Amino acid sequence: MIRLIVLVAVMVAGLIFGPQASGNKGYVLISLGNYTVESSVTSAVILAVLFYAALLIVEWVLGRLFGLRRKTLGWFGSRRRRKANQQTVAATLAMAEGHYIQAEKLMLKGASNSDTPLLNYLSAAKAAQARGDDVRRDQYLQKAQEEHPKAELALTLTQTQLQIEQGQYDTALAMLESAYALNPRHPMVLDQLRQVHLAREEWTALIDLIPALHKVGKLTPKQEEALLHQAWRGRLKSASGALETLRPIWQELPRKLRQDPDLLACYGDRLRQLGADQEAAELWLDALRKQVSPQLLARLPRLKLDNYQPMLTLLQKIQDQPAAEAALAQVYLLAGQLDEAQRLLEKAVETAPSAAIYNALGQVMDKRRLTNKANEYYRQALQLADI
Repeated sequence: MIRLIVLVAVMVAGLIFGPQASGNKGYVLISLGNYTVESSVTSAVILAVLFYAALLIVEWVLGRLFGLRRKTLGWFGSRRRRKANQQTVAATLAMAEGHYIQAEKLMLKGASNSDTPLLNYLSAAKAAQARGDDVRRDQYLQKAQEEHPKAELALTLTQTQLQIEQGQYDTALAMLESAYALNPRHPMVLDQLRQVHLAREEWTALIDLIPALHKVGKLTPKQEEALLHQAWRGRLKSASGALETLRPIWQELPRKLRQDPDLLACYGDRLRQLGADQEAAELWLDALRKQVSPQLLARLPRLKLDNYQPMLTLLQKIQDQPAAEAALAQVYLLAGQLDEAQRLLEKAVETAPSAAIYNALGQVMDKRRLTNKANEYYRQALQLADI
């Protein structure tokens, strides 16, 4: 458009000034070194216009030539991209079918001409992981990082997730701790830390992590409760080597959790294993006075005490509660009150027979020296226990 305007302007100027210049042609002298060129103004203008027109023609010819070259290059480029896309699709199908070697090769072939080489390298890394080749997996992830330097966090999380799936928890934890320092509220960073702490049984770290997981919405209320219980049970079990290390952990528990039957049962079991049966009895009896728990009732007969009277007194008061009568019968047996024990056990057999009840009846008969009856009850106990 600009060129056309210039040409029109030159023609208009020629029409206006041409008649005036026809009587006065003027004079143009160009000197360059030992060369001189002389011409009238009119001739110089005409030559300039012709020269400009020649430049336009040369430009047009060159444009057509280079345009053809660009179209040719574009065609070859499009063909390579189409082939790369076909290889990527084929690799994806091979990956889905479990042909990991083929998938890895196709992903790499398509990466150089793909519109999304980052995705190709990520998929190749997953294929290498599936084959168990950790070295190649990390090489492909490094290439993906080179292709897209700004995707560092995404690639780090991909690598750590693959490491977690491979059981490489130490390496994953080192990378996740660095990512956590920079992104303390990132949901995926927190979730992967949860997976690693669970696998490594790092219960204290997991307990500290749970509030952050709650804030970012990675846990439903039920999941949070279950995870919290699992972590505290893990802490209690890991510290059950001595009473001096076990008791402080129980005191660290939030007051609400210390009333939870599952955790009460877990802590009492640890106490019992360390020979602190009396302490476990006091703990469980205090909890049962506040709320009856079949889980705790079933554990009472496992305790070895010098005096069962406090336990008998409580069980007699709550005898009408589920599982309380069966527990009372077994505690009667432990206390040596065989008549009461036999009466309640035979009643329990009629209403809710179980391996524990039959076993207790067998013990009663043993103490009464009724060997045949004892053996019969023991056989029935084994049958119910599927042994």
